[in-house]
Amino acid sequence: MRRMMKVFLLSALCCSLLLAAGCGSKRTAAVPRPEGKLAVAGFSNPIYNWQLLAGYLEEEGHPVPDGTLEALDSILTDTLRRHQVFDYITPDAVKQCQEVVVFEQSGLPKLSAWKYWLGVAKCIQADLLLVPQVTHWSERVGSTSGVEAPASVAIDFFLIDVKNERMTRARYEETQESLMENLLTAKKFASRGGQWVTATRLASDGIDEKLTELGL
Repeated sequence: MRRMMKVFLLSALCCSLLLAAGCGSKRTAAVPRPEGKLAVAGFSNPIYNWQLLAGYLEEEGHPVPDGTLEALDSILTDTLRRHQVFDYITPDAVKQCQEVVVFEQSGLPKLSAWKYWLGVAKCIQADLLLVPQVTHWSERVGSTSGVEAPASVAIDFFLIDVKNERMTRARYEETQESLMENLLTAKKFASRGGQWVTATRLASDGIDEKLTELGL
């Protein structure tokens, strides 16, 4: 009887949160929008620690599945558009400067990730460079209604201030949890229709959240 009551209460909570999630809310940036010319790099996938701008990998040498970076780039572009960020140097233009920096450094000692990206930012002549990196990607094993293993992602956003040679980091990590595992995530679970979602959906939520955190 007590177990049935607990399930009933959880179901009622989920339903109420689903209704609340459907109402939506107006986006409010966490900080003012950064001033200056913005450049946005495409997603990269560091598989060795020397490629990271910050932090470390629990295990090196494991790239994300093929097509993941292209999908994340598309989500990033769409999210910037929804956030009304239009005037920026595109990832395609930034990629040209990435190739220039690599060419200029050929035959020289390996650059640190910081020196590399700072060089890219100076090449593109931007005031700010947004560098997104995905460091962990584990796809859902199962379906929307039940899983053997939930989706899990980790994404970093680095906003480089070129003039002052400093950066701001915004990190998103999530392994989806059920209502039974953590009631604190009930609202998020409900906003996803009370379903188990893919790694791409987790990443999409993370991109939206962290761009807002950075004022973008």
